[in-house]
Amino acid sequence: MTRLYQTGQQTLTLGFVPLLDAAPLIVAQELGLFAAQGLKVSLQREASWASIRDKVAFGVLDGAQMIAPLPLASSLGLGAAAVPMTTALVLSSGGNAITLSSRLLQQLDLDPAKLPCPLASGKALQHYLLQQSQQKRSQPPLRLATVSPYSCHHYQLHYWLSTAGISARQVEVIGVAPAAMTAQLASGAIDGFCVGEPWSSLAQLSGHGSIVTSCDQLWHNWQEKVFAVSQQFADSKPQCYLALLTALLQASHWLSDIQSNSDKTAQLWHWLAQPQYLALADSGLNSTNLFNLAVAQAFFGPALNMPWRSQGAFILQQMRNLQQWQGPLNQPLLQQVYRPDLYRQVAASLGFNAPAEDWRLEGSAGINGEGSRFIDGLLFGMQQ
Repeated sequence: MTRLYQTGQQTLTLGFVPLLDAAPLIVAQELGLFAAQGLKVSLQREASWASIRDKVAFGVLDGAQMIAPLPLASSLGLGAAAVPMTTALVLSSGGNAITLSSRLLQQLDLDPAKLPCPLASGKALQHYLLQQSQQKRSQPPLRLATVSPYSCHHYQLHYWLSTAGISARQVEVIGVAPAAMTAQLASGAIDGFCVGEPWSSLAQLSGHGSIVTSCDQLWHNWQEKVFAVSQQFADSKPQCYLALLTALLQASHWLSDIQSNSDKTAQLWHWLAQPQYLALADSGLNSTNLFNLAVAQAFFGPALNMPWRSQGAFILQQMRNLQQWQGPLNQPLLQQVYRPDLYRQVAASLGFNAPAEDWRLEGSAGINGEGSRFIDGLLFGMQQ
């Protein structure tokens, strides 16, 4: 593995949340890809996305795996003081799912054989809520959880509800850390959640809930996790930033055949199961069922790893829809947050293809099905 950038002796700390899509960081560390680029990296496990955001903002972490909307939300000052952040690499697509508790599912007129299905499950929940309203039963609203109000999980959950004709006023949506979701579901504190793997599969394995839709069925080929740094880091250590991106894109490529390569699956499981990473040794998951149960997740592809500015604009639209932010679809801000030019530079250095455009028509499957697609057939486009 050739060292491509002159970084000097850089010692860095990168953050991650224990989810399956932390895999590119873990693989880059365990395969020595960071070291090959002259970087001495330590990985730091964090419990929540708020912790990730704040530690990157204050320089405690040099960079991190992040939910895709978080660099944008941080740059806008949503949920915390504004700190400009940037991303040049999407780490994963898919992997999120909406899970409802077994208690709630018993009350829905829903054939389990139809799951996971966004339309059938959404319609069944809408019918249940209508019945509850007509009978004027005095009970608290359904409580659903997401990992952050500024996450694709949050926007996908609301998209699913809206597609089913369910108003945000008919349910309560709260924030819960990913690793706490299954326990909260089991205790009855929440009735359902939207989270990344492996927590939906673990809830299903334990019998506490069932996956009613993968979020890839709602938003197909959508960025989920990105690698992000503060703008200050990107500006002050450009060679180091490019070296990090190189190692992570190599790791993503290593993961490209993970679902069909049993040797790689076993190796990845060995790494993920370790206590300092996902600590899955006693979870009920193993190297055999890891990707059989996991909701559709992908790590590599020319269009997948691309930080599309059009997807950033669509996320801004979701923020407006939920009244989190009322500004324009700010293209100058999108140019700061999303750096497809750096992605192309790194991809070219590794001999990988990359899209020539920064924007695309979202919702159009595109050539070879590499484009995005929405469950309701929406098309979203903007002028550059």
